[in-house]
Amino acid sequence: MMLIYGNGAVEIWKVSEAWGFDYYVYGVTLTGDPRVCPSEGMAFEVAAAGLR
Repeated sequence: MMLIYGNGAVEIWKVSEAWGFDYYVYGVTLTGDPRVCPSEGMAFEVAAAGLR
């Protein structure tokens, strides 16, 4: 896992999988569970929505 973005409680982690990469976005759900995104662009969109 590699942290690629952090702003307050919102973080994006890049995770190497057998098929490529997944992006875990923390700090955008009320339960604290991460959102898993298939692309870096989608992860940044989810993170941006969580910063509002």
